[in-house]
Amino acid sequence: MLELTPEIVRGVPQNGPTDPIEFYRRPLVGWLFRERINVGLRLLPRRRYARALEVGYGSGAVQLVLRDVVDELAGVDLDASPEEVGRELARRGCVTELRRGDVCALPYGDGAFDLVVSFSVFEHLRDYRRALAEVARVLRPHGLFLLGMPSVNLAMEAGFRLIGFRGIADHHVTTPAAVKGAFRDAGLGLVRHAGLDLPVRRPFGLRLYHCFLLERAR
Repeated sequence: MLELTPEIVRGVPQNGPTDPIEFYRRPLVGWLFRERINVGLRLLPRRRYARALEVGYGSGAVQLVLRDVVDELAGVDLDASPEEVGRELARRGCVTELRRGDVCALPYGDGAFDLVVSFSVFEHLRDYRRALAEVARVLRPHGLFLLGMPSVNLAMEAGFRLIGFRGIADHHVTTPAAVKGAFRDAGLGLVRHAGLDLPVRRPFGLRLYHCFLLERAR
């Protein structure tokens, strides 16, 4: 089973002032940050993927997990330094092709990947419809898109402030419901979905994070 563990994130250097990797290593908050990723990873079918792209690779921690099931791994990020992250991943034995780029204009050809993964990117996008269309474009027919994003509401803003994040209201501009409503227009069909709740069992838990497994329909 794919899992982002404390061992994987140990020693991964921060890449830029907004990189949250430090939170992944904290005692309780770290479990929440890692588990939001693991909730999504559990949605993936247990098989190998020929080519996979991570949108928003940050420090590269998720790349270290995906390498176990991907033949050719790539990543694109608007802010992270591909050279710095690439050197660290290579040191850990992870071969990947990293680029700086925008999810709204992905620097790849049509149908280039059979898996795209993106955690905690789409809540920052006002033009999320264009981003979904770009992801669908670079997916081969019936390719999979694993999308994760936090709830965007006042309770989550308060929670982020409590653990030390600042300016969340300015950065989290799009809700999971809005993005979900645009799946069909982008040619993406919902296969499975799951979430991270606190407490961990519904109906009494607060939904902190949403994960969607989507398939390119055409």
